[in-house]
Amino acid sequence: MATFDIGEKSSVIGRSQNDIEKYGDKGCAYFGKSVLSSGEKPVLGRKILIDVAKPHVMLICGKRGGGKSYSMAVLIEEFARQPIEIRRRLSVIVIDTVGIFWSLKLPTKQGVSELQKWDLEPAKTDVRVLVPEGKYDFYKKKEIPVDGAFTLKVSELDASEWMSLFKLSWKDPEGTLISRVIENVKEKMGALYGLDELISACRNDKESEKNVKDAVAGRLAAAKTWGLFEKEGTKIREIAKPGAITIIDVSAYRQAVGMEGTRDVIVGLLGKRLFEERMLYRKEEEIRLTKGLTRESELPIIWMMIDEAHMFMPKDEDSFALNVLLEWVRVGRQPGLSLLLATQRPNKLHPDAISQCDLFISHRMTAQPDIAAVSQLRPSYLHQDFDKYYQEMPRAKGYALILDDQSEKLWLIKVRPRFSWDAGVTASAFKD
Repeated sequence: MATFDIGEKSSVIGRSQNDIEKYGDKGCAYFGKSVLSSGEKPVLGRKILIDVAKPHVMLICGKRGGGKSYSMAVLIEEFARQPIEIRRRLSVIVIDTVGIFWSLKLPTKQGVSELQKWDLEPAKTDVRVLVPEGKYDFYKKKEIPVDGAFTLKVSELDASEWMSLFKLSWKDPEGTLISRVIENVKEKMGALYGLDELISACRNDKESEKNVKDAVAGRLAAAKTWGLFEKEGTKIREIAKPGAITIIDVSAYRQAVGMEGTRDVIVGLLGKRLFEERMLYRKEEEIRLTKGLTRESELPIIWMMIDEAHMFMPKDEDSFALNVLLEWVRVGRQPGLSLLLATQRPNKLHPDAISQCDLFISHRMTAQPDIAAVSQLRPSYLHQDFDKYYQEMPRAKGYALILDDQSEKLWLIKVRPRFSWDAGVTASAFKD
C-alpha cells in the first residue's frame, strides 16, 4: 500500500510512489498542512506538498472570497522557489482576469504573525507582469509595477478567430468578407501584414456591399485602438521563457464594450501556439534521451494558470479558447502542458475540465449547483458525498479539500499563509 509520505513530517500529493522513491520532495510545492482535528481550534499535522515537476490538470474551486485566488498565489510563490535545475525546466504563465497578481512582487505586511507561526517570513516573489501594449502607459502612470507589454501578431488570427472576436458567424456577410479578405492578403503578403492592410483590403473588396465593408472596416479600426494587435507581435519565446513566471494581465478588457471576446482570443492564441511548439520540442527531448543525453529543450514544460476559468471554458456555449484548452486537458500530459483552472462557478465550467482533472482543490462551497457540478468527481474511495465534506469543513478561511488521484485519498488541509502582498482582499470603506 503506497504511503505517499516523505518521512514523518510531509506527504506528497500528485506524485506516484515510484517517483517519490526516486525524487523525494524535489520539485514539490509547499501548499499547506493537513488538518488532524476540525473542531473549534483545528489541529494541524504534517506538511502537504504538491508535485509541480510533471504535467497535471488541477482544478481550484471555492465560492466568492473563499480563497481560490489566494491558493493560486501560494502555488505561484512556490514555483518561484524551486531549485534552479527544476525551475529552468518550467515556464509558468498566469492569466490574470482581475488584475491582482502584480502584488506578488511585494512582500506582505498583512498577517506577519501568522507567517511566523509557520516558521515563514514575508518575501517578494520573482514574477514579471505583462500588459497589453495599449494599456502600458496607464499602468505606469498609476505606478502599478509592470515589466513590459505584449501584443498579438495579426497574421496568427485566422478568420474564425476574428469572427469569434467580433461575435460573427459564417452565415453573416461580414464573416464571409473577413474570410475572403484574410485569404487574399495572406496570398499577397504572406504572414507579414497588420490591421491597416486588412482594413485597406476590406474597403477595396469588389464583392461585398458598402454597408458590409463599412461594418467590417469599422470593427477592424476599433480593434486597432485596443493596442493589442501588431504586424510583428510578441514572440511566444518571450512569453514562455525558461524559469520565468509571467503574469498576463487581461483585466483591462474585463468590461469594455465591444471587447468582450478579446481575452478569449488572447488565451486561445497563447494556448494554441504553446501546444504546437511543445509538441515539436517534446520530440527533441525524446531524441536526446535516446542518445543518452539529458531531457532538455529550448521551450520548457508549461504551466498555464487561469483565474475565472469558466469564462474561457464555458459549459453551454462555444468559444475559441474552449477548443484549445480542451486539447490541453485531453492530451496535454504527453507534450508537457499543465493546466490550472480556478473558478467560483464550477457549474458553469465545461464538464470535461472537471472530469479530467487529477488534482482537485476546493475551498468551502455552499451553492448546490456548484456542489452538484463537482460531485461528478466522486471516485469509489470517497466515503460520502461532497456536500457532507463541505459541512464538516472549518468555517474560517484558508481551509480546503484536496482530492488526489495518485494517492486515492481526500485530504482536509489548511493552506499556508502567503509571503507576498495580497491584492485580492475584499474592498472596504475603512482606511486601514
